Amino acid sequence: MEIKTWAEFGALSDEERNSLTPEEIETFKTSITENEAKLAEERKAKDEELAKAKELAENYKIRAEKAEKGKKEEKTSELSTKDILYLAKADIHEDDMNDVLEWAKFKNISVQEAHKQLKGTLDVRAEERKTAAASNTGTSRPGTQVSGESLLEKAKEGQLPEKDEDIDKLVEARMQAKLKK
Repeated sequence: MEIKTWAEFGALSDEERNSLTPEEIETFKTSITENEAKLAEERKAKDEELAKAKELAENYKIRAEKAEKGKKEEKTSELSTKDILYLAKADIHEDDMNDVLEWAKFKNISVQEAHKQLKGTLDVRAEERKTAAASNTGTSRPGTQVSGESLLEKAKEGQLPEKDEDIDKLVEARMQAKLKK
């Protein structure tokens, strides 16, 4: 009998414990103490390893956030304060924002001037968006009609219909097929 923990020792019945000699009990005590010390060291090593991994992950996260913040600062530093204020107040759709910024950068002009130059195109796009939103109210597609023959073919392949109407059509088609034979 090999006992490695106090829980295992405690799980012994009274009869089994009473049958142990004092030497065996001392051997178990020594064995359990050594085993639990070994387990405690292993847990401590795993905990230290996990702490190191957690710290490393946190460091990577901090580095990534710093790098991302640096990239954002680079992008915003290209625009002047005047351009930023204009963009905040101007009625430019978010889909068109990049076009205005790219045009300003390409032509090397202010965002306000780029917006004025693209105003006609942007107005057409806005009108298209309004029309698309108004006309896209629902589907006008009718439900599909399934023929009795196609239901029979699918039933032969093991695909049975789920709708009551289709089941009725399948039964009717099968009856028609038997009458034709």
